[in-house]
Amino acid sequence: MKHFRILAAVCLWLGLFGHPAAAAYITGNDLLAECQSDNAKDVFGCMNYVAGVIDYQVMQQSMGTEPSVDFCLPEDLTIEKAAVTVMLYLEKNPQNGSFIAAPAVSMALGQTYPCGPVRVHKKHHHG
Repeated sequence: MKHFRILAAVCLWLGLFGHPAAAAYITGNDLLAECQSDNAKDVFGCMNYVAGVIDYQVMQQSMGTEPSVDFCLPEDLTIEKAAVTVMLYLEKNPQNGSFIAAPAVSMALGQTYPCGPVRVHKKHHHG
């Protein structure tokens, strides 16, 4: 049993580190395919990828680092809605398909949820 665990650990290690660090692990096309898949595991992969980009952005913002593409998400935004926003963006912008997906996620969320002053629209009642 001990030898199996060691072998499994070595295989996992080789699998995780067998790609060059600069390789695009998930392209825009890969992410779009996952988001649109009929397989629940793929859809969860899509949502987890989007959540990872969001988490990284939040970390950058909390450290005072300005990301190249900024976004400010509403507190009640679900990860499902964020993933749909990204999916729609990737469908409308196929030029992002062969590149790493993370910048496209940021651009999609930045266009839909830009940072800036909060504008309050007051309703005027006539009567």
